[in-house]
Amino acid sequence: MCDVCETTLFNFHWACSKCGFVVCIDCYKGRKHGSDKTWGEIGGKDRDDFSWLLCTNKAAHEQEKLMLTQIIAGDSLQILTRQMHEARSLWNIPSYCGCNLMAEQLSKPTNGVCKEYIKRLLKNDLNGLKKEVVKTEGGGAAAAAAAGNFANGAIKQEDNSSALSWLAEVALQQNEVKKNGSKEEKVGGGSDSDSDDPSHSTLRELLIRPASKLNGSRTSSPVGKPIKDGSGAGGGSLGMVDNLETAISDVISEEKDPLMEQFQNSHYVSGKDRKMFNNVPIRIMTMIESKSLYPDVPHSWLCDGKLLRLMDPGAPNNIKIFQEQWRRSQPVLVSDVAKRLTQDLWLPESFSRDFGEEKNDLVNCLNGKLVPNQQMRKFWDGFEYINKRLKTDKGQPMLLKLKDWPPGEDFAEMLPSRFADLMKALPLAEYTQRNGRLNLAGHLPDCFVRPDLGPKMYNAYGSALYPSKGTTNLHLDISDAVNTMVYVGIPKDADEEETIKAAFRAIDEAGCDILTKRRVRDKGELPGALWHIYAPRDADKIRDLLNKITLEKGYCLEPHHDPIHDQAWYLDGPLRERLYKEYGVEGYPIAQCLGDAVFIPAGAPHQVRNLHNCIKVAQDFVSPENVTKCFDLTQEFRNLTDTHSNHEDKLQIKILSIMLSKMPLDVSLMLSISVLRRVRRLRLKRRCRLRKKLKKRLRIIK
Repeated sequence: MCDVCETTLFNFHWACSKCGFVVCIDCYKGRKHGSDKTWGEIGGKDRDDFSWLLCTNKAAHEQEKLMLTQIIAGDSLQILTRQMHEARSLWNIPSYCGCNLMAEQLSKPTNGVCKEYIKRLLKNDLNGLKKEVVKTEGGGAAAAAAAGNFANGAIKQEDNSSALSWLAEVALQQNEVKKNGSKEEKVGGGSDSDSDDPSHSTLRELLIRPASKLNGSRTSSPVGKPIKDGSGAGGGSLGMVDNLETAISDVISEEKDPLMEQFQNSHYVSGKDRKMFNNVPIRIMTMIESKSLYPDVPHSWLCDGKLLRLMDPGAPNNIKIFQEQWRRSQPVLVSDVAKRLTQDLWLPESFSRDFGEEKNDLVNCLNGKLVPNQQMRKFWDGFEYINKRLKTDKGQPMLLKLKDWPPGEDFAEMLPSRFADLMKALPLAEYTQRNGRLNLAGHLPDCFVRPDLGPKMYNAYGSALYPSKGTTNLHLDISDAVNTMVYVGIPKDADEEETIKAAFRAIDEAGCDILTKRRVRDKGELPGALWHIYAPRDADKIRDLLNKITLEKGYCLEPHHDPIHDQAWYLDGPLRERLYKEYGVEGYPIAQCLGDAVFIPAGAPHQVRNLHNCIKVAQDFVSPENVTKCFDLTQEFRNLTDTHSNHEDKLQIKILSIMLSKMPLDVSLMLSISVLRRVRRLRLKRRCRLRKKLKKRLRIIK
């Protein structure tokens, strides 16, 4: 972990050989260029003016004397990157990174017969392969002979660039690592290759200077050049300093989104050229279209065809239609989850009985002020009776919320029965379970500390009578999340009819479509919260509007602050109208009823307003569709002040990425070995048949 910004170190960092002080590449570059902010206490007892820890002799660390250090041994990252590209080429997996390695793989001649075997292996069907190969190759005598030679193993000429040679290259990786050892010594001692580029005189300058791209933008990675082949001049040194951040960044398309260019953000200027979160267009559907595509999935469409609502949380084919929406970063609503829960575990009196004597901090939603160290019983009793709520100095009942509870505790250990009840009820278990197949955070080895992805509870009183006050202000999260409404209630001493009318009025004024307005008025439906979710690509436009309003009010824009991450704004009706007129941004107004689970994509700005008293439980996860967003958001959160809760790298996204990159390579290697074994068995069978035919012919001749 970096001793300055407390971010998890991935690979390259700078270290002091005397005291062991370590600093990440970003903090090192920031201080070198004078653009980095200070962290924590400035000029404290043990820190210098840049909040760097002092050395053993109480002197400030000199950047020029720090030692470049790496955690991952040798050129493992370069080997892993090359193997990933070779595996993609072998298994016909499309790639959009456009790097030199991908172009190199595409230019290689491929072994079509081997790939045909692999394709048949995945379909568990190798019968009749020889015939199909002969047909596809023209059916001529030469083609039939070539196919027959392959089937019986008589491959006379070895092609080093074929897909089969990939197995041999994997087996020889250890020898390559040993050979590259001499190159790494040259890098550590300062080789001549560092001076090939006139803009970078030394390896240290190569790492700390922003590398220019062809379009003039700056890259956030230590080196902005692609991995070069170690056989070329200077290839070893350049390949060594390149890391996974560059590889991940290259995957994201550089194409401009026409929606982003339609409006000019004049009051918000990003620190870097933002790559588009998702270039896949938003899908708007009708029931006629979707029923023909997904006839066996109970569903409907809200928000004028943009919001998918799944009616049965346990339907086996939900994942098909869900993934079509999710890859477009569109939220999804799943209903009737509460029917799979044990309702008695989620009542306010149940929490008051089990945790009433504990103390916790509360937040007054009317003014955003903290109400510290309050007994939980006082909060839970306020769910049922307004006159039991905590009051302000003027005697007015507070509009309280209990956020991120339990704090610092594992939900599974503190509330084991409720955790088990929630896990069995959550829809789309492939994503939402801790060890779900498509929850990437659950695939970290046991030797790593798993990221804390919840569940967490969000409990708050209803605010239907306060149209400009939100329960949770506008913000965005670094990971995907599913938020489930487990309880909705109205105080017993409140005017129930007036409270319900106020909730309906809030939904009508929020821009909800006609189907949502009808749904909340149906018998048996009880709306609890009103959500506004925006597409990740619209985040910068929202920032620009909020910064514009700040300047219009005569305030200054503070550095290292963000209008979304600060969670200081709730977009009420006039602000939402202005956002649509000036920027063309329209969100998803969602009325969350009892039992509804809302899926929120990573990076999507959203805000919540409780209409009635609500108990919600949120479970975070990392989906394959949004892992690149998580990586970009990790870099974005780094620029926040250390008072932000999202400042730390909670996901350890770089470590997560490299561990997940190794898994498909292992699977690919095992499948390739399986293919070779099957080929050998076919060769043996072919030889046996030929021998039998030969013996029969010899007998006939005799």
